[in-house]
Amino acid sequence: MRRIRNQVVHEYIGDPEVLTSALLTGHAFVPALIVTTNALIAEAEQRGWA
Repeated sequence: MRRIRNQVVHEYIGDPEVLTSALLTGHAFVPALIVTTNALIAEAEQRGWA
């Protein structure tokens, strides 16, 4: 995840094919990001931070 994030955020992507590939690769991580977000929300609620 970090590699694709760094590529999209820190580098100018001039080639549409490279950009498309990066976005599709990033999209594949959405389920993992949702799981992580839900776990962080649950932990914050458990600790009384939310």
